[in-house]
Amino acid sequence: MPTTGAFSNYTEGKIVDIFLRGDSYDGGTVYLALLTAVSSGETGSVTEVDPAGTWGDYVRQEATWTVIDAGTGQTKNSNTITFPANDGAAPITVTHVGIYTALTEGNLLFYGELTTSKTLAQGDVLSFAANSIVFTVD
Repeated sequence: MPTTGAFSNYTEGKIVDIFLRGDSYDGGTVYLALLTAVSSGETGSVTEVDPAGTWGDYVRQEATWTVIDAGTGQTKNSNTITFPANDGAAPITVTHVGIYTALTEGNLLFYGELTTSKTLAQGDVLSFAANSIVFTVD
């Protein structure tokens, strides 16, 4: 799955706020989103699967993360993450995943390109086993 990723501008701002300005951040629950395009992930210019149009049952999924090695900037998902079946009329190609602060709306924290894009036909379910999504921040 993703091997490299990038912080969004929102996250970069929070890093400055926390480490240089003494602000706090509770982290809270984060959600994995499926993305079909990224034109500028740092500014939030990503295209998420559209539940109002192409995949009616789509919803972001809660994700938990664990550190692989703090020195390498790597983290991996610690839970199995399963999305509902594609109930749209057309196949959907997922190219990236993103981590958001909320189930809907919210802020994009981080995004990464899938090692291999995944095309989901009608009825296909996309599931990520625990420890299968590894993000590295360079």
